[in-house]
Amino acid sequence: MSQFLRTLAGLSLLLMSSATVLAQQPKMVKIGFVSWWAPEMTRHVEQVRQGLRDFGYVDGKNIEFESYFTDGNREKTREVLGSLVDRGVDILIVSTTPAIHIAKELTQKIPVVMAPVADPVSTGLVQSLAHPGGNLTGITMVGADLAGKRLELLREIIPDIRTVAFLGSTRDPNTVTFVRGTKAAADKIGIKLIEKMVDGPGAIDETVFKDMKSDGVQAVVVQPIFMGTQNKIVSLAMKAQLPVISDFLLFAEAGALVTYGVDDDGQLRRAAYYVDRILKGTSPADLPIEGPTSFKLGVNTATAKALGLTIPQSLLFRADLVIE
Repeated sequence: MSQFLRTLAGLSLLLMSSATVLAQQPKMVKIGFVSWWAPEMTRHVEQVRQGLRDFGYVDGKNIEFESYFTDGNREKTREVLGSLVDRGVDILIVSTTPAIHIAKELTQKIPVVMAPVADPVSTGLVQSLAHPGGNLTGITMVGADLAGKRLELLREIIPDIRTVAFLGSTRDPNTVTFVRGTKAAADKIGIKLIEKMVDGPGAIDETVFKDMKSDGVQAVVVQPIFMGTQNKIVSLAMKAQLPVISDFLLFAEAGALVTYGVDDDGQLRRAAYYVDRILKGTSPADLPIEGPTSFKLGVNTATAKALGLTIPQSLLFRADLVIE
């Protein structure tokens, strides 16, 4: 064999070897995470990343991961999701009902993992929890009578409580779910519920809480859609001497009197389970939507002291987080 032919054969073997190596390399999966919540909730990104790492998905190694927070802006949410869809991401992980509705409008092909969503059946996102159908699946934060448990916690701290306000969002299709649950729980234990709906966090000011105070409100239940602006909300409520109760521990850390709800960090990590199943070939339509399995109770004794309230020792013993 001539030197030329030997060289040509060597090059051919090298090209074949390179092609084999490239073929063996795992595909770089593109994942987009979009949250309706405020940018202050970037801790959620790490929860998602940790969940993905637990299943062997590492950004820059076998996945390309992008994250966005849209601060309750519907136009921005649509723009971000539209861009991800146009660029052909493999999977979307989307937080909160309003953002998930937009994702559903924009794509019926790209799998969407809901993490979390309130009540996906009542707002028409899926057919059922057991058989979601379509391209959506994930985790719901609706648990057994959570609204009732929150009101019972308030009554433990304020035994003579008679009137409570519900601060909700007109932008969230699931607001009706939260109101319905809270109203039913309030009626059951003899508490009057006053509904106060706002278009977004920007509409929440001192006047909102002064009006509540004038209506005889003694505490405020805050819809979790406002997470990310909890510092502002709690600060304004405290100026009006109104204790706040909500779902997530972040509210307790911001000064809410008490919080009780699902473990949101755990739910975000759990999104990786759905990503893994989908990437391994399971259709979102065949992945049942999970309900919450872990709940967190937080209390803020410093807030209680500032409001002249005492948190019972029995409640402190049960708390997962106590802020002093």
